[in-house]
This record gives sequence, structure tokens and C-alpha cells, in this order.
Amino acid sequence: MDEEFSYYYSIMLFVTSVGSIAVKPLCIYIVIMKTPVLMRTVSYFILNELLWNFSGNLLFTLGKPILLVPALCFRMDGVVSDMLKTEQQRSIYSIVIVVCVANFCLGFLSTFVYRYVTLAFSSAVLGLHKIWGYMLCVIAHFIVSLLVACLLYNWHMPVSEYPKEDLPENTQNIVCYRSGEREIMIVTVLFCSAYGLALFLFVLLVVLSISALRKRAKLMNKKTHSVQKEILRNLIIITGTAVILGCVPFTAVVLFFMCHINVALQRTVTSCATLFTLNFGTVYAVLILSLFKTYRKAVLGLLRRSLAVSTVCCPNNVISPALNV
Repeated sequence: MDEEFSYYYSIMLFVTSVGSIAVKPLCIYIVIMKTPVLMRTVSYFILNELLWNFSGNLLFTLGKPILLVPALCFRMDGVVSDMLKTEQQRSIYSIVIVVCVANFCLGFLSTFVYRYVTLAFSSAVLGLHKIWGYMLCVIAHFIVSLLVACLLYNWHMPVSEYPKEDLPENTQNIVCYRSGEREIMIVTVLFCSAYGLALFLFVLLVVLSISALRKRAKLMNKKTHSVQKEILRNLIIITGTAVILGCVPFTAVVLFFMCHINVALQRTVTSCATLFTLNFGTVYAVLILSLFKTYRKAVLGLLRRSLAVSTVCCPNNVISPALNV
């Protein structure tokens, strides 16, 4: 049963990684090369989110951690498993994956903090050098990374100390965490608190940003107001999709697992929901490319050029009129 589950899980993870690798690098390239001047600073925040998401997806795919119930352990079953020789290396690798996820979520909040500050305090922001804003973002990411790393480092439990009756016969390439009620409760409370705080701040910043944009509408020319309105609307749609497709399933899995609901289904539910969450990154990149008019035109331009080249090689091909939109 374990080998069959691992086989199908590997196939689904491969399909997920193909979509991620195909779409996200293209999205990163277009954001870097095709961003207009009015969106230049916003594009840095979008790139920040994309890079954290892509890094986390890639590391997860290469590591392919599989939950081993009833033990709170994961087996590294991916291509890097042979490279992670020691338990300490596997623990660090797991920490890096979670750090990428945490910083990806922080990236959403920092984007809306920037949007609100620039709309509500534009005159004060103009007097500050951009380097200070970037430094604040770097410091915030460093603090979150340090907190997450410390939490997981202290939660980690050597395999030699784990109860033998819960461990699988083959303990190769696994990493374990403390499964006592006290540790589980602490991690659950911390996770739910962090998620709740992030959700509250997101809603608050969205409301404040919309209010600030409406107040400054009369001070902006029509074109600038239209661009700012489009950017804010698209960011809300993208982040809202993130909360629904990414955070909600992941939160449900954490609560499902931590509360010991139906232990027999924990691995299946956790793995399927994790795949659901991993696929959000691809949806996220597609939303960026489709919602922003500049990026949408850039993608259509690339498709037209690609079809033009294929038409030269294969004269019978016809370019779809839809790409001329």
C-alpha cells in the first residue's frame, strides 16, 4: 500500500511540477522585461512573491516529503534524498521549504502595506529613499525566517529518540518531529494565530487601501487613477485567490492532522491537500499574466512570434485571429 501510494503521489507531484516550471519562469521573465514605468515598484513585490513561491515549489518537488502516520515523520522520497546524507541535513531542508512558504505569505502582506502607505502618505514617501523601504522588507523577511527556523529546529526530534512502535521498519531518509500533546498544541496555536493575524491584516490593508485611493481620486489625473485602481483590483483578486486556493486547504490539513481526526486518512488527506496548495502557484502566475493588461499583451506577443516561427517552418499552420486581440 505504501509503495502504491508513493507511486501515484509521485505522478501527481510530477504533473504539478511540470505546470510550475512551465509557467512561473515565463511569468518572472515577463514581469522583469515587460513591466511599465508606473508599475515598476509594484513589480518588485510581485517578483518577491513569485520567487519565494517558485523556490518552495521546486524544493518540495525535489525533496518530495511523504507523511508516515501514525508517526509525525516525513520521508524524503525525491531526487535529493540521496544527497541529504544526515538527519540534520534533512531537517534543514525541511526548514527551508517552510521558510519559503512563510515568506511567500509575508510577501502578500508587504505588497499591501506598500500600496496603502504610497496611497495614504504619498507626500511623506516621496521624501524617503527607496533603499529604506527595501531594507524594511529584507528585515521583515529575515525575522520571519528566523522565527520559523527556530520553531521547527526546536520541534525536530531525532529518530533515535522517537518511540519505536510508531516508526516504520525502514527509517532511511526520514525526519521526525515531537508528537506530544504539549508540542502539538503549541504549534497549532502558533500556526492558527499567525494565519489569523495575516488574514486580519490583509482585510484591514485592503479596506484602508481602497479608502485611501478614493480619497486621492480627485488629486490624481484620470490615467494615473485608472492605473492605480487596476493594480489594486488585480492585487486583491490574486491575494484573495491565494487565501482560498492556498491557505484554506493547508490550514484545514494542519487542523485535521493536529487534532488527530481519523488517523487512518491523515496521510492521504494531507498529501492531496498539499498538492492542491502547490498547484496554487501555477494559478497565481496565470492570474498575474492574465489580469494585468501589459503582461497579457506580452504573452500574446510571445505566442504570435512563436506561431510566426512555426508558420515559417510549417506553412500549413494558420495563426489564430484570437491572438490579434
